[in-house]
Amino acid sequence: MLPLLLVLLPMARAEEPAPTAAPAEAAPSVEPAPLPVAPPEPEPTPVPDPRVDLLERQLAEQQLALQDLQNQVATQAAKPPSDLKFHLEGHIRERLYSFSHLYASQTDAKGDATAARFIQHRVIARPVLEYKDLSKAVIEVRALDGVVWGDNAGNSSTPLFADTPSTTGIDGRELASIRLERAWVEARLPIGLLRFGRQPSDWGMGLLVNPGDRFDDDFGEDKFGSTNDRLLFATRPVAIAQKILDHEDTSFPLIVAVAVDRLVEDPLPQYYGYTCAAGVLQGDPAYDPRCDFDGDGVTDLDHGYDADRIEDQRGADWWADQADDVGQTLFVLRYGGDDLPWLDGGKGDLAAGTYLVHRAQEETDSGVWVIDLYAKLDAWHFRFEAEGVMISGDTAAIALPGSINTDPNADPLQKTSGIKGYVARLGYGGERARIQLENGYASGDENVADADFTGRPLSPDHNAGLLIYEEILARITSALWTDSARGLWSNGGVYNSMYVLPTVRVFPVEDLVVLAGFMTAYPDAPDGAIIRCSPDDKVGCASAPTQQATAATIGWEVDGAVKYTYNDHLLLSVEAGYAKTTDRLPLEAAGLDPAGKFFTLQSRVAWQF
Repeated sequence: MLPLLLVLLPMARAEEPAPTAAPAEAAPSVEPAPLPVAPPEPEPTPVPDPRVDLLERQLAEQQLALQDLQNQVATQAAKPPSDLKFHLEGHIRERLYSFSHLYASQTDAKGDATAARFIQHRVIARPVLEYKDLSKAVIEVRALDGVVWGDNAGNSSTPLFADTPSTTGIDGRELASIRLERAWVEARLPIGLLRFGRQPSDWGMGLLVNPGDRFDDDFGEDKFGSTNDRLLFATRPVAIAQKILDHEDTSFPLIVAVAVDRLVEDPLPQYYGYTCAAGVLQGDPAYDPRCDFDGDGVTDLDHGYDADRIEDQRGADWWADQADDVGQTLFVLRYGGDDLPWLDGGKGDLAAGTYLVHRAQEETDSGVWVIDLYAKLDAWHFRFEAEGVMISGDTAAIALPGSINTDPNADPLQKTSGIKGYVARLGYGGERARIQLENGYASGDENVADADFTGRPLSPDHNAGLLIYEEILARITSALWTDSARGLWSNGGVYNSMYVLPTVRVFPVEDLVVLAGFMTAYPDAPDGAIIRCSPDDKVGCASAPTQQATAATIGWEVDGAVKYTYNDHLLLSVEAGYAKTTDRLPLEAAGLDPAGKFFTLQSRVAWQF
């Protein structure tokens, strides 16, 4: 019973209504006290990482460097642009030569022909300092020019262990490793161009003058170059007139130029114009009072028509003597334009002009005129180009061994020049192939001892083939004329002959050209020595004691080349030539192979900048 009461009693209490308390007497709400919270555990102290410190320092340094660079850029941007500009022109070239059957001595122990090879350097550098578009100064430096690879001067006592190359040229003589070749200034004036200094000469196809620093020959390459001490002024008169008249087009391509050259201030050869023999007594028919220096009646001077001096024999006033100076005046008239709007749809080129030179020396009564005519037309897949040279006048300055004018009424050295030469090219083709016919000529002199001087080679930097002119005739003329008549050496130029050279060139891909040519050379004026006479020769050989030659031609040669230009700067070429000469040439006189069969393989690598 008691348990039941204990259960019902709470249930009855729960059903009773709760008393309602007055608002004013309501008991306040009491919040329970917060439970105690344990304090947070302390964080562990971080251990410093040296790699992080290093990265932070590097980042700070880079931020400082970046800020400094930004400051520099801002400073440069605030400055006005410089009016002076500098750039460098030129090239570095190496050329390999290989010859078979060139010299008679070019054999091994068994007597079989062997190959002869050598490699040559050349460096040309032209620093150019330009002020706006108004003027510029150019300096040309040549280094290792013509130097043969290797130690050829005995820099090392043991050739097997040589490691210091020399500066030896192909002639066995030491060359200057660096040479200041040219230096000139160009200034653009309102009415033309003024150029002064030691500068290159360039005209037409390069038969008379050639800068000698380009790779524009089909076979071979330039070696020498023409340089003059010159003051030149060039202008475009029609264009100036058009500008004055406020014409819209002021590009008429007519150029007129005048230049003055000083070729010689004082020549080392002392010109006399007469000979002296010492010990001739007065009263003797051979006595010449000009040879009696002290006037005692006995000649005491001994010299030929001229005599060589050395620099130490020049007096302090050597420059004051104006009679022995050689001066030259140049006149040029040229019309020329590229991509003319009225020619071949704006793609045609046309050029024509005259290069006129007057050269004089008072002491030798020399007055010589040189006329050079040039023309070129390139349009409608047709190309014509020609240059002709004529040299005429009187001079007593050519004092060659045995070259005496026998006319008793004339100066013994007086000569009348009549020199002629030309080259003409006719070609046709497009972007993939081209054929061309070239004909060239250089007049010869069958007798250099008479009063007529008619022989002169074309510029050696105009290359026709690889062997007959470039190597064979060059060696023959130097061997037979010797150092006493270096002016008559051909140096590789077209000499006393006429040649015909058809060529074919193909362009398989961009920057690649393959070409081949066949050249035949004919004598012009055989002299019996450099070019032998034959029974059919009518001029110059009538008095020859023996008719030595039987052939009508000097010989023929076939040449080929493959040339490639990479990235507009690297120039590569491989060239080959085979020549067969006749008995017109005295090969034995120069030590060349008397069989007259010559072969060459040449290659070039150059970087042009």
